Amino acid sequence: MALAALPWAWFPLREVSGVVGDVVAIVLPVLVVLLTMLFVGVALLVRHRRRYWTAAALSVLVMGAVAVVGPWLPADAGAVTPGVSVRVAGANVQALPDAAGPLLALSPDVLAVAETTPDVDARLAVAYPHRHFVYTGSPAGGPDVAVYSRWPLRAAEDPGPGLPGVRVVVDGPAGPFVLYALHVPRPWFTTVGGYQATAAEHHAFLDRVADRVAAETLPVVAVGDLNSPDRGRDYRRLLDRGGMVDAMRDGVATFTSVAKWTPFLLRIDHLLVTDGWCGDAAARFDLPGSDHRGVTATVGPCVQ
Repeated sequence: MALAALPWAWFPLREVSGVVGDVVAIVLPVLVVLLTMLFVGVALLVRHRRRYWTAAALSVLVMGAVAVVGPWLPADAGAVTPGVSVRVAGANVQALPDAAGPLLALSPDVLAVAETTPDVDARLAVAYPHRHFVYTGSPAGGPDVAVYSRWPLRAAEDPGPGLPGVRVVVDGPAGPFVLYALHVPRPWFTTVGGYQATAAEHHAFLDRVADRVAAETLPVVAVGDLNSPDRGRDYRRLLDRGGMVDAMRDGVATFTSVAKWTPFLLRIDHLLVTDGWCGDAAARFDLPGSDHRGVTATVGPCVQ
């Protein structure tokens, strides 16, 4: 029965397997399906020990379901204090010319947009009195990030070696809070267009973000395309080292990477809040033409 127990080694090994574990975490659903099919095929072919191969196939399938669905299950930290809540949304619009429509219809209090353009910015700027817009025009989907707010923004910091996005302070209804609007380079094995990153470089980005969040003295909201699946170590690092709470787990969270990426069941678009803040009414929304779904939740200090 050792073969049936072997798949469950993923859980202890993922914490110590480094970049290899990061890559496996990305492809895990596809890998689980392939291994299950392999073991079922062997069970159908062999006469002896058929039950062992069948047990191994079932074990792989159950382990995969636990690994993928586990981080989607509700983990509600509590309710947001009425009267001081902020509706936050994040979206990777992939420079789509019609991207502003769904975002304007959603009408959040604070909006973070990745891979935006001047045309999208012009439409959104009309609806929000405060904004911070960074545009490089990179064809590889670079750090083109904008923040729109109903409340004043200050202390803006633009993308740099230690910040894959922008940092602003929002003067919200419960007092100022730090907003990180992030677009972390995809963790592919080779760089593309000077912006995409290897898995090791991607991990280094998120490590620095976690350290920055942990050092903040104000409440923190981190939102955007982190390109980090919730079954990977970078996601757990933000929660553990960064001391953050996943606002999207107010209810059941599901994958946000769609179109050609759907088979991988990747939840890579996140909305995280500092410990002591909570999330309510979390939801995902469609972005026609984008291979991302947007994320939104009402966040603020937890009810005491």
